[in-house]
Amino acid sequence: MVRKTFRDLRKNWISFLSVFLMSFICLFIFTGIFHLSQQMDATGKEFVKDSRLADNVLSVASFNAEMEQEMNKLENVKQVARRSIGRYQTDKFSLTLLTFNHSAISRPQVIRGAKLTDRAGIWLDEDFFQARHYQLGEAFLIEDTSYEILGTVRQPEFIYHTASEDQPLPNHKKSGYAYLSQQSFEHLRLYPVHQLLVKTKKNSNPPWLEKELADIWAADYLELNQPQDTSGLSIFFDRVTQIQRLAFLFSSLFLLLTLITMEATMRRFVKQQQLQIAVLKAQGFSRRTVLLHYLSFGMIVTLFGASLGCMLGPKLLSPALLTAIGNQFSVPAWLEVHTSLGYLMVAVVTLLNMLITLLPVLPLIGQLPAKIMQKQSNQRFKRVWLEHTKLWSHLPFALQWTLRDIQRNRRRAVLGIFGALGCMLLLIAALGIKDSINFSLDSIFNDTYRYEEKVTFKKPLNAQERTATAETITDYQWLEQQNIKLLKDSEEQATKATIVSDGNELAVPTLDLQDLAANQVGLSDALAKKLKVKPKDTVYIKLQQQIFPVYIKTIVPISSPQGLFFSQAVWENLQQTFEPQSLLLPKKDQLPEMPLIASRNVKQQQFEDSQKLLEGILMIVTLLILAALALGITIMLNCHLLIFSERFIEFATLKVLGFTKREVLSLSFLETSLLTLIGWLLGLPAGWLFLKAYVAMVSTDQQQYLPHITFQSLALASLVLFGCMLLVQAYLNLRINRIDFATALKPAE
Repeated sequence: MVRKTFRDLRKNWISFLSVFLMSFICLFIFTGIFHLSQQMDATGKEFVKDSRLADNVLSVASFNAEMEQEMNKLENVKQVARRSIGRYQTDKFSLTLLTFNHSAISRPQVIRGAKLTDRAGIWLDEDFFQARHYQLGEAFLIEDTSYEILGTVRQPEFIYHTASEDQPLPNHKKSGYAYLSQQSFEHLRLYPVHQLLVKTKKNSNPPWLEKELADIWAADYLELNQPQDTSGLSIFFDRVTQIQRLAFLFSSLFLLLTLITMEATMRRFVKQQQLQIAVLKAQGFSRRTVLLHYLSFGMIVTLFGASLGCMLGPKLLSPALLTAIGNQFSVPAWLEVHTSLGYLMVAVVTLLNMLITLLPVLPLIGQLPAKIMQKQSNQRFKRVWLEHTKLWSHLPFALQWTLRDIQRNRRRAVLGIFGALGCMLLLIAALGIKDSINFSLDSIFNDTYRYEEKVTFKKPLNAQERTATAETITDYQWLEQQNIKLLKDSEEQATKATIVSDGNELAVPTLDLQDLAANQVGLSDALAKKLKVKPKDTVYIKLQQQIFPVYIKTIVPISSPQGLFFSQAVWENLQQTFEPQSLLLPKKDQLPEMPLIASRNVKQQQFEDSQKLLEGILMIVTLLILAALALGITIMLNCHLLIFSERFIEFATLKVLGFTKREVLSLSFLETSLLTLIGWLLGLPAGWLFLKAYVAMVSTDQQQYLPHITFQSLALASLVLFGCMLLVQAYLNLRINRIDFATALKPAE
C-alpha cells in the first residue's frame, strides 16, 4: 500500500500540487509574519526590562522634596526619581534634552563611550549620532555652550521617536534626544518639564494612585501618564499586535482555501479510483487499511508543504519584513526568538486536511465491492433546473453543455469560483491598502489641514503672549492639544482633546466647531466605535482629577487627529484655561522669528514625510500580489485540469461527431470564463470587506486609515485575475489538442 501511495502521488502530482502550494503559502505567511511579531515583542520587552522603565511618570509644576517624601511613604510606591525634559531647536534639527538620575529607574542603555556621570558632557541618541556622523569626543554646541560628546545611548521611551506629532515617521537626522547632568541642564535657557519617575508595586491601582498623588501635589499636579501608553512604546507594541492579527487573518484565509482545494482534489481522485477501492476490498484489505491509505495522501502532501513553509517563513519572510518595518524603530539589537506555535499550526493544518479527506472516502469504503463497482458504471444525473423552463431551448448548445457540467460537479465548480474569488480578494487588499493610505493622507492634508504652515512654541501661550505674537498678522487659528481621559461606563480611555480658536485652518469633517455651544463636542469615529458611543450621548472627561460631562454632537469620520474636538468657547465653559501650543497660518513665513518658536512645519513637507509610510508596506503589498497570483493560477489550474480529466471522453466524442477543434476549445473556454466571472463578481464585495478588516488592523489609536480603492486599482486587479485565467486556459488548450481521440474513446466502449 505504501508503494501504491507514492505511485499514485507521482501519477497525479499536478492535482496535488495546488494542495501543496496552498499549505506551503498558509504556513509560510503565518510563521513569517508571526515570527516577526514575536521577535519585535521579545525585543521590546527585553529593552523595557533592562532599563527598569518607570511604571508611571508624574508631571509637576516644580520639584518639592517634602512632597516627594510623602510620595515615597505611599503603600504602592516603591521608588521615586527626578527627571527634567526640555526641547532644543535649531534650523537643522530638534533635540529632546533629558537629565539622568543615579537611580536605576528608566535608565538609558549606553551603546558606546563612557557611562553616565556628572561630567560636563552630553550623551547623544545613537541613531541621531550616526545619522549626523558625529564622533566621540567631538564638541556639540547648545546655544553658546560647548559640550563634549561622551557617549551614545538608547532609551525604550524613544523606541519610536519623532520631533512632534506633525512628523509621522522618525527622521534621525532631524530629530533625536540626549542626556545631560542636572547641573548642565540648568544652565540652558529652556522651558523644562519637571517629572517624577515612579516605580510601583505589581498590584497597584492606577486610578487610586492618581488620586493620592493629586492630593499630595494639589495645585502643582499636572498629569500622570504610563510610559507604555503615551511614549513611542505605545506605537511599537500596537504595531506588534497589528502584525499578529495580520498573521492570523491571512493564514486563516489560506487555510480555508487549502481545505476547499483538498476536498475537491480528493473527491475527484477517489472517484477515479472507485474501481481500485472495490478491488482492494474484494481482495480482503480491511476498511481501516483502505481508509488510512487514502488519508495518507492528505497527510503526506500537506505535511510536506506546511513543514517547508514553517521552516522557510522565519528564515526568508521575517528578515525581509523586518528590513521594511524594523528600521522605523530604535532598539539595541533584534533578538532571535523560537516559538513552537508554527509546528503546532503544521499539525493543525495537516490534521484538518486529513479530516477533510474523510468526506469523499467514508461513503465508499463502508459499502460492498459490488455496490462500489455499480456506482462506477451506472451514474445518473438530474436535469438542470433551467431545462424545465422555456428559456433553456433558446440557450446556445455550448452554454447548455457548460451549465449541465456545473450542475453535475458542483464541488468542482465551487473550487474554481473560490480560486478566482480568493485571487481577487487578495489583489483588492494589496492594491487597496495603498489607495486607503493615499486617500487618508489626501483627506488629512487637503480637507482637514487647510493651513500652509504650523508654528509650534516652546511652551503653551497665555492670552497676553498670544496677543503679542499675532499682532502683525490677521489670518490665523490657535491650536491646543491636551491629554485627557474619556470615561464611558466603567471604561477609562486615554485620548487627546483638540481645541481650536476661531478660524478656518483646521476643518473637522461634518462638524463646524464654531457652532458648538455649552458642553458640545465632536468625537472621532474610530474612538466612538471602540467605546460604543453614539451621537447625542453624554460622556465624561477627566481633567486633572476633575470630571466634566460633555455632549457628543456628532461623530466625526476623520483619519487624524483622533479624540475629542472642542472650540475655544466650549473649553473655557468647562473652566479650563485656553493655552495653545501651536499657531496655524494660511501662508508660509507670515510670522517673524522670535525666541518662543520651537519649530515650523510646512504642510507640504508633512505630506511628503507621511507618504513615506507607503515604503514600509510595499513588502506586504508585493507579498499579497504574489500570493494572489499563486492562489489564482494554482487553484484555477487544478480545477480546470479536473474538468479536463473528467471530460476528455466528452471532448473526444464531440470531435468524432464532427465538432471542429475550435468549437471544442470554446466549450472549455466558456466554462473557465463562467466560473472565473462568478468568482470575480463575488470577489468584489468580499475583497471590500477584507480590505476594511485589513485597514482596521493597520490603523492605530493615533491615526485611523479610511478604507478606499480606486477604479484603476479595481481594473488592474480584474486584469490580473483574467490574465491568470487566460494562462490556465492556454495550458488546457495544449492538453486538449494532444488528446488521442481514438484511444480516449476506448474506455467508453
